[in-house]
Amino acid sequence: MAKVFLEASAEPDRRSQDRQKMILRVGLMEQSDRPYFCLVRNISATGIQVKLYSSAVRAGDVVVRVADEDPIAGQIVWVRNGNAGIRFANSMDPATLLRLQQKLGPARRRSMPRVKATSYAVLRVGGRMISAVLRDVSNMGARISTSRPLQVGTRATVRLPDLPELKAYVRWTDRDEAGLLFEVPLPMQVIAEWVDGRMRTAV
Repeated sequence: MAKVFLEASAEPDRRSQDRQKMILRVGLMEQSDRPYFCLVRNISATGIQVKLYSSAVRAGDVVVRVADEDPIAGQIVWVRNGNAGIRFANSMDPATLLRLQQKLGPARRRSMPRVKATSYAVLRVGGRMISAVLRDVSNMGARISTSRPLQVGTRATVRLPDLPELKAYVRWTDRDEAGLLFEVPLPMQVIAEWVDGRMRTAV
C-alpha cells in the first residue's frame, strides 16, 4: 500500500505530489479548547499540511475547520519550523475533498473560518459613533452586535483594541447583529497574533 505524506516520516513525502493538492486556504484549528488560525498548504483524503501562526500549537488531538465545511477531527503528528502535519481520524469523503481542492463556488456562504471572540468595538458611520460588541472575527471580516441598527451596504470605520482602524462594509444585518466585510483583509499574522493575545488575556 502506498504511503501517504503524513505517515512514518517526519517530513512530507515529496514523491506523493499526485495525491496532494496545494490550495493555500485559511483554516482554523481548535486544540485544548483554544482556536488557532493556520494556512492549509496541502491536502489529501487522509491529512493536511498547514502553516502555523502560533508557537503554542503542539502534537496531539485537533479539530480543523476550512471554509464552512463540517469540522474534521485529526491528530497533529509533527510540528517543525512553523509548519505542522495533521492526520485525519477518518478519511475525508471524495465530495468534501473536491470542494476544498477547488475554488469555492458562488453559492458557498463563507470561505474564511472565524474565531469566536468577545471585545468592545466602536463604529463610525457617517458622523455617528456607534458602540458595538465583537462576536467573531477573521482576517476578512467580523460579526458584531450594535446598539443601533445598521443598513446593508453602509460603509463604516471599525475600531478594535490594539488594531488599526479598519474600513468595512455592512454585508448583512439580523436584528441587533451585523456582518462586516473589511475593505482590505488583515494580514494573517496580524489577526492570528491578535486572537492569540485575546485568548491569553481571557485565561
